[in-house]
Amino acid sequence: MFNMKIKGLNRKKEPIEITIENNKITKVEKLTSSKGLKNYILPGFIDNHAHGGYGYDFTDANEESTRKYLKGITQEGVTATAHTSITTTKDNLIESCKVAKKVIDNPSTDGAKLLGVHIEGNYLSVEKKGAHKAELLEPLTIKEVDKLIKASGNNLTTISYAIENTDTKTTKYISSKGIIPSVAHSTARDESVVKHMKCGLKSVTHTFNAMTGAEHRNPGIVTSALLEDELYAEIISDGHHVSPRSIELLYKNKPIDKILIITDAVPAKGMPNGEYKLGELMALKQDDIITLLDGSTLAGSISKFDGNFRNFIKFTGCTLEEASMMSSTNQAKMLGLKKNGYIKEGYFADITILDKDFNVVQTIVNGNVVYEK
Repeated sequence: MFNMKIKGLNRKKEPIEITIENNKITKVEKLTSSKGLKNYILPGFIDNHAHGGYGYDFTDANEESTRKYLKGITQEGVTATAHTSITTTKDNLIESCKVAKKVIDNPSTDGAKLLGVHIEGNYLSVEKKGAHKAELLEPLTIKEVDKLIKASGNNLTTISYAIENTDTKTTKYISSKGIIPSVAHSTARDESVVKHMKCGLKSVTHTFNAMTGAEHRNPGIVTSALLEDELYAEIISDGHHVSPRSIELLYKNKPIDKILIITDAVPAKGMPNGEYKLGELMALKQDDIITLLDGSTLAGSISKFDGNFRNFIKFTGCTLEEASMMSSTNQAKMLGLKKNGYIKEGYFADITILDKDFNVVQTIVNGNVVYEK
């Protein structure tokens, strides 16, 4: 770690100079002129939902693999992430959680921070399974939650699950442990979402995908996401998982401070076309889309975070400040991170620097330059 000063434009496009000492921002000074300043200084991107990338996957259950993945995502401006599981054997899921704990306990200095584990699978509905192996799906119980907490060393950030296959006691228990309950791959209806919200349900996993919609006589989860201001809503803004118009619909009908841009990226991100293992299934990457071998079932995403950031702005016309909130501030708030999500004195020096076209120029984690174009 070292000390440095950086000049640029903040997310309101105001000229600033920040001072970094060790791993913290110690001073933020507004400048009188923006002359010569072309880059934007933003709070580091936080990807709340990512399975892997660059050939590496959470379910590899391999410490070296995880560290290489954390280094890889810095080129996308990501300074922190919640490594996300996919449906796999129970033994492998437990072992993967244990590996995550090792990395969290002994963090890398040249990659993004691993904030914890986001469990997506094995607790989803068969009807909305997407790219998850049906034979391994099961209802979520308090006993299962305790197993995952123990294996991860109490490092779970989120559990995404089909709420119709469990009870509100489980949702309440998850919330009581400081873990975010999130509805995912679910056939639940709006009334069930509202019921679970009263017991702590806090988020909607990859909104629009693998869930009930906004039917006018039988409203589903999408209706809940749009109407319930307290629910956070993840969105994969790659332009494939959700149409640009639907992304715009979310933007115009959801409080800005409750939208989370995510990647939902899988190991094939950043890799050549071909077949890749995804949990217990095989998937085929063809250019910018990855599907199961059936050629039609989307199998996660191969998008990069900075690409989804640019897409969201393009699809909605949102401001840079709003896009930055949806890429960092909101994630930090939902995850309870007290010193992330803003460029402020006393906050961690987790910073993403973008050029005028919003391409990543530099990524800084804890005051260390971990990526530079």
